[in-house]
Amino acid sequence: MTGAGAPRIGIVGDDVPRQLVLAAGAVPQRLLGSWHEPVSAETAELLGTVDAATGRVLDDLLSGRHDDLAALVVCHDSQTNLRIFYVLRILARRGRLPFPVHLVDAPRLDSPAARRFVGRQYARLLDFCEQVTGRRADIGSLHRAAERERALGRALETMRERRRSGGCAGSAALRVYRAAVAMPPEEAVAAVTEAQASTAPGATPVFVTGSNHPDPGVYDALERTGDVVVVGEDHDTGDLAWLGVAVEAPTVGEVIDGLAAGHLARPAAATRGLAAARAAYTATCAEQTGARAALALVREHDDASAWDLPDQRLALGRLGVPLVARTRIRSAEDPVTAAQESVAEIRAGLASTAGGIHS
Repeated sequence: MTGAGAPRIGIVGDDVPRQLVLAAGAVPQRLLGSWHEPVSAETAELLGTVDAATGRVLDDLLSGRHDDLAALVVCHDSQTNLRIFYVLRILARRGRLPFPVHLVDAPRLDSPAARRFVGRQYARLLDFCEQVTGRRADIGSLHRAAERERALGRALETMRERRRSGGCAGSAALRVYRAAVAMPPEEAVAAVTEAQASTAPGATPVFVTGSNHPDPGVYDALERTGDVVVVGEDHDTGDLAWLGVAVEAPTVGEVIDGLAAGHLARPAAATRGLAAARAAYTATCAEQTGARAALALVREHDDASAWDLPDQRLALGRLGVPLVARTRIRSAEDPVTAAQESVAEIRAGLASTAGGIHS
């Protein structure tokens, strides 16, 4: 089974190589929260103070929304996700969850020791997926999974080119990313190919940084003004999502080693990378996408994204790209309103001197 009828393995976070899940005969399904939906009292009590969008993921799991999953993998790519894992492990032992839970702990700072450690983590992940599906992955299934996932990678690159040329709005692209992380590669390719919403003539190309966007409401609000179009982003529910990547090698061990090396070569994430490296990556992407301005929207309690802002301002300023930032956006507030108000600040930033920065 490779699509319809195949067991689905849920994923919290963005450190899981989809190739390994596919090779074991399952469909990887990343679970995403929401910018605006409130977190229940139970989740708040279990997790304490957390980024609301991540807390919403636990809400969905506890409500039974994902009871059809065969298993769940949680990535230690943030402290919030690690806390979710500890809570779920206890609840699973108490029979609250109908599936097993597994942790993937994959650091992001490269070193020989880190490569060995991540390789062991991915070997354990593959073994877990095999136990869930009852299918043994071999070099043949890994090769087939690589072909499927790389087809998705090619489709995504074509979509990103359409974004840069004005043939695909940022909100349409974000919807596709959200869908693709929960689909078999073939279905994801079809969805990506259809993402061709045109952009408003004369709209200012804007690069988005800060918190990730698990739903498209904020992008919709930005682009509905007609003043801006989101041409790219450096968060892990958009361009930074680990999609369409695979490794081909003669042995299973070499595939795993290649995926570990690929993971450690990925652009830095706010929660696991250095601010200077993040800022350099943001500036490079803004330049490549032709962005004339940048927008950072940061949820309350997503502290790592806020820590990046001073370095990002400096790096973008060298390019003459003004950065507008809104931080500590609460779930009780309207992130759409914050986005729309930011458009006026973007216009003001562009009207100022080349080095002007508004926040």
